[in-house]
Amino acid sequence: MKRSLAAIVACAAVALLVSTSVFAQGKKQGNGNSKSSNAGGKGGGNGAVTPPSEVALAAPIGIAGATGAATPFAWMDNASLVAPGAVWIGISTVRWQNAGFSEVNFPVVDAAVGMTPRLQIGASVPRIVANEAFGRPAGFGTTFLNAKLGIFTDSERPFKAAIAPTLEILSAAAMQFVPLGQNRVQFGLPFSVEFDRGVSRVYGSSGYFSPGVWYAGAGAGTLIGSRVGVAVSFSRSWTRSVLNDPSLAPPQRHDISTGISLDLTPNVGVFGSVGRTIGTAAQFGAGTTMSVGLSLSANRIVFKE
Repeated sequence: MKRSLAAIVACAAVALLVSTSVFAQGKKQGNGNSKSSNAGGKGGGNGAVTPPSEVALAAPIGIAGATGAATPFAWMDNASLVAPGAVWIGISTVRWQNAGFSEVNFPVVDAAVGMTPRLQIGASVPRIVANEAFGRPAGFGTTFLNAKLGIFTDSERPFKAAIAPTLEILSAAAMQFVPLGQNRVQFGLPFSVEFDRGVSRVYGSSGYFSPGVWYAGAGAGTLIGSRVGVAVSFSRSWTRSVLNDPSLAPPQRHDISTGISLDLTPNVGVFGSVGRTIGTAAQFGAGTTMSVGLSLSANRIVFKE
């Protein structure tokens, strides 16, 4: 299973990278969008290019490893937990682009701390770099705080399940485009399942975010050798909520992501990922997202007399 899963993940990664390259070449020709046309559509105008920071459906992407701890909150998460007393920190930069527009988040700080064998707490805090094209100053992006609870965590069994109650704090930019009266702090309830076999895993995740966002998807990951991890996932998110512009159809996104990680030492690693939307309208954050980062981890410290 290890070799077949590795082959599937590797093929998916190559396909996504090729499609990203084709997309990048195509966007140089332009599609009629410009700074002025985008600005005119910032209320959700049909066809306007909108960055992920202004879309409630856009979730952070990042795959820090196929078997180690991933980012503490990504919509497509596995059911594994950080060991009690252990700490995982990721520092990365994320760049989104579409139709000649781009947005950069740096730094994006992710952290996870193992509290008990069945409890992990985590946070994902991005900083959005100032962007003249969208008229946006630098500031914090949408922040996630969560507690991941293991339902089935027996290391001797291949099946695992977890639930992760999450607080989503929308960025100031995102608040300008949500329905009137919506609270800045939202609540989410992601649920994840995972099936392990050796160094490979297959996982699925689904959940709900107030006031009406749903998502579902699946992914797979494996180790190649002893230090390289690869993973790929696909997810769909949607909502029935009507935006400020009632002429628009309800938002929906389809994302495919692939990532690779390399352990430099037992406690230091580097990772990168590429994500691409499929069948997603421009005003809902369609585009290509790339991230690179450094991960740091520390095992539980035991003090002796």
